Formats: sequence, C-alpha cells, structure tokens
Amino acid sequence: MSLTLSYIANSLLILCLVTSIIQSRFLFKTQNYNLLSISQISAIQFLSILVSFFILIFLFITSDFNFDLVYFHSHSEKPLIYKLSGVWGNHEGSMLLWILILVLFNFLFSLSKSSSKKFKEITVAVQSLMIFGFVLFLLLLSNPFNTNNENFNDGLGLNPILQDPLLAIHPPILYIGYVGFSLIFSLSITGLLTNEVDKKWATIAKPWVFAAWSFLTAGIALGSYWAYYELGWGGYWFWDPVENASLMPWLSATALIHCVVVLQRKNTMQSWTMVLAILTFSLSLVGTFLVRSGVLNSVHTFASDPGRGLYILIFLFIILSTSFFLFALKSEKINKPSLHNISSRNTGIMVNNWLLISILIVVFLGTMYPLATDLLYNQSLTVGPQYYAISITPIIVLFLFFMILSPQLSWRESKLLKILYEMRYILISCLTITFLTSLYYDLFNFTEILIIFLSLILIISSLSSGLNFKSTKVILKSNFGQSIAHAGFGIFMLAVVSNAVYSQEKIYDAKVGSKLQLEEYIFDFKNIEQEEKDNFNSIRAYLSLSKNGKNLGEFSPEIRFYSDPPTITSETSIIHQFFSDVYVVMNVPQNQESISLRLHIKPFMNILWLGVIMIILGGIITAILNRKKYEENAIN
Repeated sequence: MSLTLSYIANSLLILCLVTSIIQSRFLFKTQNYNLLSISQISAIQFLSILVSFFILIFLFITSDFNFDLVYFHSHSEKPLIYKLSGVWGNHEGSMLLWILILVLFNFLFSLSKSSSKKFKEITVAVQSLMIFGFVLFLLLLSNPFNTNNENFNDGLGLNPILQDPLLAIHPPILYIGYVGFSLIFSLSITGLLTNEVDKKWATIAKPWVFAAWSFLTAGIALGSYWAYYELGWGGYWFWDPVENASLMPWLSATALIHCVVVLQRKNTMQSWTMVLAILTFSLSLVGTFLVRSGVLNSVHTFASDPGRGLYILIFLFIILSTSFFLFALKSEKINKPSLHNISSRNTGIMVNNWLLISILIVVFLGTMYPLATDLLYNQSLTVGPQYYAISITPIIVLFLFFMILSPQLSWRESKLLKILYEMRYILISCLTITFLTSLYYDLFNFTEILIIFLSLILIISSLSSGLNFKSTKVILKSNFGQSIAHAGFGIFMLAVVSNAVYSQEKIYDAKVGSKLQLEEYIFDFKNIEQEEKDNFNSIRAYLSLSKNGKNLGEFSPEIRFYSDPPTITSETSIIHQFFSDVYVVMNVPQNQESISLRLHIKPFMNILWLGVIMIILGGIITAILNRKKYEENAIN
C-alpha cells in the first residue's frame, strides 16, 4: 500500500512537471495550434498537485510511518489538528504546499477574463517555468514521498513548539501571500516582453497585488500573535532573521501597491512598478533560502541541507539576473513621458516609496550582515532591536507625515496652505490631545510625542476621507479600503509607541503563598501541580490577579516536558484587558524551593491587534469590492 501511494504521488509530481513544460511553450511557439486550452492544461497541473497533497495529508492522518516524512514529523498520539499541521510543519511538506499555491494562482489566472489570449498565454508560461523549477527541486532534493524499509511502530513527533492550533493556519496564509507575488512577477515579465506596462496592465494586476499583500499581512500578523502567546518572550516582534525575511517582501509589496494605483490612474511609474514586482517575489525567495538553507538557527527554520540552499540560491540568481536583464533591455520602451508637479500626489507616493525602500535596506543589512560576517570571518555578530529602533524611527516619522499629506494632494497640483487650512480642525484637535497626553504622562520623549501626534492626524484624516457624510447617511467612498488601512496603520503606531514606553517586567523567585507585585497588580501564588499527559509531563503554577482589592482572573503558566521528541517548552498565561494584557511566564525551575516567574504588563495590545486587523481589511476591501470593475475595464 505504501509503495503504491508513493508511486502514485511521484507520478502526479512528474505529471505536473510535464504540464509545466507544455505550458512554457507559449514563450517560444511559432504556430497557433493547441490540443488543449491553457485553462485545461492548468486544470490538469493543479489537480495533479492537489491530489498528491491530499495523499500526503492521508499519510499523516493514518500515521503511515513507512514514509520518512511521517516518521520524522508525526506521532500516533498526536491530535488530528496537529497531524494536519505536521503536513506543512517541515521542509518537504511546506515546499509541496508552496507548489500547490503556485499552481493554484496559475490555474485561477488561466480562468480569468481580464486579459487578452496572448497576454494570458505568456503569463501562464512564465508561471509554469517557475513551477517546473520548484517541482524539480522537490523531486530531486526534497521528495516528501520517500519510503523506508523499516517497520516503525511510531514516529518521532512534531516539534512541540509547532503544536499549536494557530500553526495550522499561519503557514498556508503566509504562503498564499509569498507565492501570490509569483503571479505579479509573471505579469511583470509578460508586460516587459510585450511592452504593455500601462493602465490596462495595472487594471489586470491590481486585484492580485492587493489579494497577495492582504494574505502576506495576515500571515505575518498571525505569526506575531503566535510568538506573543506561545514563545513566552513577552513580545510580538523580535527582529528574528526569519521574521525579517517576511517583513522585507511586505515592505516592497506595500510600495508596489501604491505604484500600481498610480499606474492605473495616471499611466506613470512604469519602471518603479516593474522593479518592485520583481524585487517583491525575489525577496520571497530570499526568505525561502534563509529558512531552508541551514544558514540560520531559528524556531522558524526547517532544513539544514546545503544542497537545498544551493539549489534555491541558484534559482534565485537565475530569476534575478534574467528579469533585471530583461528590464534593462525594455525599460526605455515601457516608460511613458510624465510631467507632474512637485506638490502632486504622484510626488507624495514616490517619496513614501523611497522611505519604504529605506526601511527595507535597514532591515536587509541588519539581517544579512551578521550572516556575511559569520561566513567570511567565522565570527558571530548579533544585531539587536536597538539597531532597528534607532535606524527606522526617523524614517517612520517622515513616512507618517507623507502618509497624511499624499492623499490630500491632487493628481496634478496642490496648494499646501489650502490643505493646511482644510485640515485646521483635525490639526488643532490632534495637537490638543497630544499636548494634554504629554503633560499627564511625562514618560514620552519628543520623538514619541511626534509619532503620537502624526498617528492621530493619520487616523482621523484617513477615516474622514473614506466616508461621505450626507444628512443622516454615511456613504462609503471608493477609497474606503485605503482609508481603513491607513487609519489602521496609525492605530498600530500609537499602540507600538505606548507599548514600548509603558511595558513593565519583573522576575521573581517565588514560593507557594507568596504575594508578588508589579505596579498596582497583586499576584497571589496559590498552588503548583505536576500533571501527566499522553505525550508530555508538566509543572503548572496557579496564581490569582487582583487590583485595588478587585479580583481580575486566574493564571496557570506551565513548563512542559515532551518525550517525543525530547523538548522543554514554556506555556504562557495571559489575562486580556481592554487597555493592557497581564502576562505571566514560568521558567524552568533551578531548585526545589522556589519557582522563577516572569511578570509582564503589556499595554495597548488589543489596540495594536485592532490596527493590524484594519490594515488587512483595507487590503481585502480594495481587492474584492473593485474586482468586477477592474475586469470590465481590462476587457474594454
């Protein structure tokens, strides 16, 4: 049975490889004949990968330990949800998921009616070449369907840190964002080959760009939330190199969505759009290289095989060199003459793009420079949060300023004094709120006060620009999605600054019966118990929380000791309040007399997650509500 399933699954992978070669013929064909349409071949391509993926799911659900992947990453006693997350909680399975999403986007685009037949054929051909490269990688170096000759009774189990319900949905959503930009890359190559980088191109690409960007944002947010409550480090972002690897394509993608808007509206920024489309997908591949090459030691990494890393590095080099070489040949042909005033919206968007790229460069250097020093000099170098805070904060201030200013500018020419006069009530109210806040709370420095002031203006001006108030009705404007996203970013920045200033932490070596205090909160250490579960043992502490004599809830942090595989994890316990989270972590006991407890107060966390949700919703609204209009315009 196992050998049969392995044979079927590998045959399906080979079928996908063959269909990718067939699809790529559209780049080179000279005669106009087709035995099957591109949508039919794409359907075969998609079904072959989909069925092979379902076979892998079946192997994990049935705990077929005759397959190496199941043996190394599953266990018969694991709950069903963790068996499912185990499918992509490893290198080989995650790469199969990557290919499935790659093929899915190819299939969906082959069904779309928003472009000409020639344009669609070339796009599908470019996408199929990438599919070919990844399927070949899977077959040669990362085959998830390799079998063994042993009769194992059980598996080694999934990394306990990854045994979390959120990890069942975080990777697929993140991958949809990552891989979604492969289609944007294919569209950009098609635009360069056909010299058709114009309003129509932007109309075709826009919903796909916003959809991929929304999924990427959601994937990063889910990963941050998982890290916040699971890793026990007391934060939502740690500048981990693999976290940075997901942030870098997000930064370039954020610049890209604004360029696409300008290209659709004013038929300009062709070169910027192409560079950012190529760069965004290339940075997605950089993230793939970092995770799968073994150059990093992180909770996110899957593989330590230099052969895999070398293949991805060569693949990345081929994509970068060929795409930018093509851009160099075609850039003069795709650019359209554009004359815009320095006080126009085009200029504002261009400045913000440069600021986003500046942040990208800071993150890229902070991520790659330590790797380079380790490789060249065999010396470890750590780049901590302070580097990013000092480098990025001045850029963020300018970025917020131009986020406020750009939507207020017209596409041709604007008078800045007129804009200031129209915003006078918003400016005065925000200045008043910021002044009163700085008087009452004296912990803020000038930079933090400035960010709060600009964030407040951004929130109010964005919401007011996206809504049209007529008598008793509130009408949503066409830019409502953009307004929600911009307001969400302002809320996010407010929460980040407030959280950084007012977060509190204290570590106690406590005994049962102790009363611990952090600010006005009292932690009553009531009890400690040892528990035995199916696949781990745990030490769990019980504490109650009170403030001013009022009971606010119970904590139950724990330390888990897993046997398959041998791992120790720390499980946090959090009481969520509207304005702050109270967060308790228990560290591994060093002696029998006391327990080490780390107490945190994390203010404005709910506000922070609200801002992130608004950013995601803004992208989704823009992608969905205008989809039909985009397709109609593209056909016309």
